[in-house]
This record gives sequence, structure tokens and C-alpha cells, in this order.
Amino acid sequence: EKRDVATADVAGAYLNAEMDKFVLVKFTGRALEIICEVNLSFKVPVRKEKGRDVLYLKLAKALYGCLSALLWYHLFKGTLEKMGFKLNRYDPCVANKDIKGKQCTIGWWVDENFISHKLPKGVDGVIGAIEQRFGKMSVTRGDQHVFLGINK
Repeated sequence: EKRDVATADVAGAYLNAEMDKFVLVKFTGRALEIICEVNLSFKVPVRKEKGRDVLYLKLAKALYGCLSALLWYHLFKGTLEKMGFKLNRYDPCVANKDIKGKQCTIGWWVDENFISHKLPKGVDGVIGAIEQRFGKMSVTRGDQHVFLGINK
């Protein structure tokens, strides 16, 4: 079809997703010391447990390995749906949208995106809309792409 193709990576993707569950993180030892050095207000809630200093903090944003992939998926999918994309019924990480009479396809795997359309401006528009919502992405255009660690 001679489509224009871009691959793009959303930096810090998981940090865009709000934590929707009550999750506490326990800090001790050197990690606790570093946190208290960075933000002195965290020294106040430090408590002793079995003679050791301990700090519990509630997660506000998704943390890698803690529901993060699912939270990010729902946030990104919802963003694409608001942009007019329809999910592929066979692959929930592929969506399509008609732009200027031609199909635009986006496939995403966590924070890596593969976007294609007949017209470069179609791809540009999708990249711009995603960046408007999530910030500047690292984008590759042309014939050489690294996607999911695969050189193509």
C-alpha cells in the first residue's frame, strides 16, 4: 500500500496513569534515607518497626510492575478512542481510523507505537495528538525502525 510509517515511544508512559487502587509502598534502609534527603517533609511520617525506620507512602501514579501495564493500556486505549480510533476486534492493541478517506492504523505494545497511513500528514496528525496528551515522543520515520527491540 506504500504507507508512511512511524514508530514512536511514549516516555514515562506508566507515570501518566493514575493509580486506581489503594497501594502502599514500604521504604526502609538506604531507599528511605534517599527519599528523606530529597524531600524533608517525608521525615515526619517515618516510624519505627522492630527498631528500624520505616516509611509508608500511597502510590498516586502507576508504578512499573504494580498494575501499571493494565492502567496504561486503559488510559492509552481511551485516548485513541477519543481521537476516533476503533479497536480491532481480533487484537486489542491495534486500532484503525479513517483519515482523509484512507485507513490509519496504530499498533501499540506498552509504550511503543507503530503508526501507518497512506499520507505522511495522517501520521503527523496522530503523532501530534498523542504528544499533545502525553508529551514529546521519540519518533522514527523512514525505512529503518527499531520496534520492540527488532530492527526492521
